[in-house]
Formats: sequence, structure tokens, C-alpha cells
Amino acid sequence: MKHILLVLTSLLTFVIFGQEKCGTEEYTHLIEEKYPEYKEAREKVNLETIKWIQANNIENQKTIITIPVVVHIVWNTNSENISDAQIFSQIDVLNEDFRRTNSDANNTPSHFQSVAADSEIEFCLASIDPNGTATTGITRTQTSVTSFSISNDAMKSSSSGGIDPWPQDDYLNIWVCDLGGGLLGYATPPSSWPNPGDGVVIGYRYFGTTGVVQAPYNKGRTATHEVGHWLNLDHVWGDSNCGNDNCNDTPTQQSANYGCPNGISTSNCSGNGSYGDMYMNYMDYTNDACMNLFTQDQKSRMISAINQYRSNLLNHNLCSGTPPTASWNCVNGNCVDPGTGNGTYSSYNACINSCNCIGISTPIYEDFQNGNLAVNWSIENNDNSDTWEVTNTAGYNSSSSIYINNADYAANGEYDDLILPTLDFSSLSNVNLTFDYAYSLWTNPNASQIWSDTLIIFVSEDCGATWQNVWEEAGTNLVTTTPVYNAFSWTPNSNNDWSSASVNLNNYLNQDDIVIKFRNVNQYENNLYLDNINVTSSLPSQSWDCDGGTCYDPGTGNGQYNSLASCLSNCITNNINEIGQEKIIFPNPAKDYLNVNILGEKEIYTLLGKKIFSTRNHKVNIKNLAKGIYIIKVNNQTMRFAKE
Repeated sequence: MKHILLVLTSLLTFVIFGQEKCGTEEYTHLIEEKYPEYKEAREKVNLETIKWIQANNIENQKTIITIPVVVHIVWNTNSENISDAQIFSQIDVLNEDFRRTNSDANNTPSHFQSVAADSEIEFCLASIDPNGTATTGITRTQTSVTSFSISNDAMKSSSSGGIDPWPQDDYLNIWVCDLGGGLLGYATPPSSWPNPGDGVVIGYRYFGTTGVVQAPYNKGRTATHEVGHWLNLDHVWGDSNCGNDNCNDTPTQQSANYGCPNGISTSNCSGNGSYGDMYMNYMDYTNDACMNLFTQDQKSRMISAINQYRSNLLNHNLCSGTPPTASWNCVNGNCVDPGTGNGTYSSYNACINSCNCIGISTPIYEDFQNGNLAVNWSIENNDNSDTWEVTNTAGYNSSSSIYINNADYAANGEYDDLILPTLDFSSLSNVNLTFDYAYSLWTNPNASQIWSDTLIIFVSEDCGATWQNVWEEAGTNLVTTTPVYNAFSWTPNSNNDWSSASVNLNNYLNQDDIVIKFRNVNQYENNLYLDNINVTSSLPSQSWDCDGGTCYDPGTGNGQYNSLASCLSNCITNNINEIGQEKIIFPNPAKDYLNVNILGEKEIYTLLGKKIFSTRNHKVNIKNLAKGIYIIKVNNQTMRFAKE
């Protein structure tokens, strides 16, 4: 009777898990249907991975990559609210399996020992949260949801009974919950597309090695398997009959293995080899106790995935144990804590008082002829790799320009931004951005796989806090050459290799804190050049309105009077000598704008004589000044005014 029960139990286990233990393939299809951009990006991943691996020798890198993890426990019953000890046990398993220090590593058959790999990847529970404060790396959310489904991802959102992810570029988010549908877990394979559901989901009975874990999935290998998917590993059977998992050192096998096979188990597939299936690979479906290795090629794919799609994991301090001292930098008029403890300002108030985002007047023009980036221009290079640089090898009507070496860029999908100075459009009637650019593809655009770098122009009307895309080109639309592709690291030969573009920015008139940036998004293609970046503008014609006996220019060009003299003769009925300080500048005190009834440059100073800024506008923007008393100097006249 006991043997019959054991057989029935085994059969029941096979019925439950014999089809799909892992929901990653199903989940990927769901996301691709929901987000066509993700499908398009995923179709490029394998070729991008091959190119990266070919360009980078990682066999002897001996550099440990540590991935910060946040574990989100989403629970309805007490048993689902698993203990810290169960969570810690899972982190231990991940470290042992990915570093090949697992106690069962010696169970790997001798014929596969030569390809078994130390992935040189480690995991830690994050000690610093997204706000820069100390954390255990564990969140706990009680929910009314009794079971979560792969179809809606509800555990990943606080609005649907779960919890929102921490920033997915910085942390591996793992949700542990009651997962329905007979699944042990699922994950999001990487791509250059920012997946809002990125992370790993594990059923609470299959997470770790202690507590409420359930055999035969009680050794923590479900998380090992799913994190493998998160790092771009496929199932060893390639999710099809004798399929391809894109790793040459894993034998081709017909389908998934279940339970715990012994000895040599062969598949009727070309490439299965004399030793049969690698059923002990973490990316098969065998029981936890029978899994024990990743291979060298799997390691290469995982390291490539981190470098290309999860590069923020390469350099962070989120597991340091102690949050850095708060500090702030002034970035485009905003005070930002860099998270390193070495910002310019130790006091937030000191940063706010000094970090005025006051735009400079147009026009501005940059032809990159002096060999260096101009003052107040900047570059954001998030991966600290190739980025924009001034070159003297090519230019439009010149020998210099600024370019980015996409042809040799080892990463993929990285953003590199060229940022212009903050600009003042508050008194303009027409603004245009013009520039010259040169680009050639490396790959034939008629090939089955389409590749291209991308150039995007963004504009911010709040000093860089938010951005709007105003121009974007890629592929043959970005190409400026004939032929459209050159399979070498390309440089423009003449003006014929360049094109010009113009972007109207009139949607941003009447704003005084405009920031423009050029973004390169690389995809292993070819070099991109920019030259003669020019922001041109025109002022509205001067006109005058009368207010309380004082003449002022409304800055719109449609005032009541065409000349100041005409306004004065009609507006002021009392003795003209009454026009003293209080009539030349008004209102006083002022909150956002100060009107000045004198032609010429207006210079604003502190009471200690430090110059803050200057403008020729009659309507002076003082929004970013702190409250207090200031001096305005116009045509050698000095007057005081109060900012309220």
C-alpha cells in the first residue's frame, strides 16, 4: 500500500509540474503581445549578445559582480509571510549556485565537469533603499488577494494588492507570494526596452531551503532557475523539440527532464552527444536536489546581459551596509543627492539658495572649433564608457565637430546625452534649433535583422526635471550617406556626407528655464557626428502700456504705444519729475517679475555686491531669487528692490 501511495504521489507531482514549472516563456509571450516594443527589442537580443561576447573576453575576468536584491513578501495568510531565515537561505543558495560553491557540485558528471562554470556573480540583500536610507532589503505587504496569476502581474503593483518595484535598473526585484496556475515561478528576460514589470516572481513554497518550503522544490533552485532567465538564459531544450538554447556547451535535447534522472539520458536530437542530456543544468526542469551547474557559455550570456541591459549593477554601493552621508549637487537648477556622500553641498537649504536655474539669452552657437566642449555645455555618460567627444577629424564646412564612437561601443542600448546650457525664452517671439549631422549604418538595412543607433532631441521646460521628445530619427531616416551603410568605422569625407535639420521650439516660448539635450542610443552600428548647433531667436517689437502713471513694455509686441516718448506724454498727467525710483521699477516688492522702464542692460546684484545675472529685457524674471533685498543697476543708475 505504501508503494502504491508513493507512485500516486509521484504521478500527481508529474501531473502538476510535468507541463510547465516555469512560466517565463508564457509570460514573455504575454508581455510581447501587450508591448510590441518589447517584442521588437527581444528579437535583437541574441544577435546583440553574440556581438558583445565576440568583442569581450570574459573567460578570465576574475571580477565579481554583486547584484543588490529586494525581496517583496506579499502575503495573505501567516504561512505566506515567510520568515527572514527562509529569505536568507535563498540568498545563500543563489550565491552558492552562481559561484559554483554549492555542496552538490561534485554530483556533476565527470563528462560535464570541464564546462561547469563559476559565473562570478553574487547576490546581496540591499542595505540602502531608493531614498538612500538603511533597509533590510525585505518588504512585507499584507494583501486581500488569496492567489496571484501570471496573467495580470498584480503582485507587482500596490494598486492591485501587491507592491510597486524598487528602481529596476538598480535592484533585482523578487516578489514572493501565493502564485497560482501550478507554477513555481517566472521572470522577465532582458532587453533594451524598459520593462515596467521587470523582476522575478516565486511561489512562497519554493523560495529558500527552510520554513514552509515544499519538496521536491525545497533547495532554492527555483530562484536560481528564474534569475538565470532574468540574466538571459533559455531553457536547455530551447522551448521547442530539439530546440536551441544559444549555448554551444549544452547538448541539444528533445524536451524538458523531470524528476531526477540517473546515468546517461539521451534525446533523439542531432547534437545530443554521447553523454546525452545535461539534465542537471539549472535551466532544466528536474528536481532541486538534482540540479547543480551552469556552463561556461551560460556564464558568458549572463555577463553579457548585465553589461548590455543591466549595467547599473556593475558599480553601486547599495549593499555597503551604511547609507552614505546625504549631500547635494546642483543639476540644471535642481538639488540632487548623488548617493555617494561627496556632493557639493552638505546642506539641502544651502544648495537651494545657490542653485538658481536662470537661463542665458539666445542666440547660442557652437561649432566645436576650439577643441573642447564649451562652458556650460555638459555630457551625461551613465555607463562611463564611450560617449560624446570633440574631434578634429571631420566637420561640416570645418575640420571639427562632436561625435560618438558607436562603431566600437562595447555596450548596447546605452544613453549618452549632450546637454546645452539653460536658456531663457521668456521674451522671444520665435525660436529655432538648427544643427548639422552625419551618420552611416554599418549593417545592410535590407538584412533580416535591422540595426541602427538612434538620435533623439529632448527639451525640458523645468530645468531638466522632466523632458519631452521633440525630434527622433534612426535607421535609414538618420543616414546621410550614399551608400546607406559602410561596414567599417566610418568618418565623413566631405560636406556631401552631412545633412541639416531644424526644430521649431515655439511651444516653449515665455519660459526662462529651457534645457535642450541630444541623446545617442547606441546599437553597435556606426559613428554619429553633430556640428553647428545653433539656437536662433527673434524678439517681439518694443511697445508700451500705461499702468498707474508708469510706462512699461509688456514684452508681447502689441502694447498700446509704439514709443516710450508717446507713452510718457499720454500716460503721465502729473509732473514728469515724479518719475523716481518707485516709477522706474515696479512692482516693488516683486514676486516673479520686475518691470524696468529704462532701455539698456539690467544687472542684478546682492547687497554685498555679488553679480547674480544680467538681462536686456524690460520684464526681468526674478522667480529663482531667494527672498530679500537686491540692487538693480541700469545705465549707471542703481536702485534697490525687494523680492517677496
